[in-house]
Amino acid sequence: MSKEPISDEFLIELLKSYTSAEVAEIQQYISEWDAATYTSVAQSILDHANRKGIDPLKYLRKAHNFNKKGAIRVPKTGYRGDSSAVYRKGNEYLIVRPDQYGTEKIVTYGVNDD
Repeated sequence: MSKEPISDEFLIELLKSYTSAEVAEIQQYISEWDAATYTSVAQSILDHANRKGIDPLKYLRKAHNFNKKGAIRVPKTGYRGDSSAVYRKGNEYLIVRPDQYGTEKIVTYGVNDD
């Protein structure tokens, strides 16, 4: 981790109640995310986790562990008009979008409680 102070207020909020090992885990997971319409990835994670009523670290773990194998991808190839794609498996979904290098980054994760 860099020795420079953190200037992202959302990242400070996200990391504040975790141990150093959990902070390292969170930092690993947030590298898999895209900020999309949020100011930062940390803001996106805090907002999504709060709206879904789940601890942010648990939310990140669930998104990270989503298994795309056997999931239905919409669209099957390429991306939707908003440059995203959805993976659905059972009642879970993962929305992704490509970064500037073409690597899919997570935008959100969720569970449909139907």
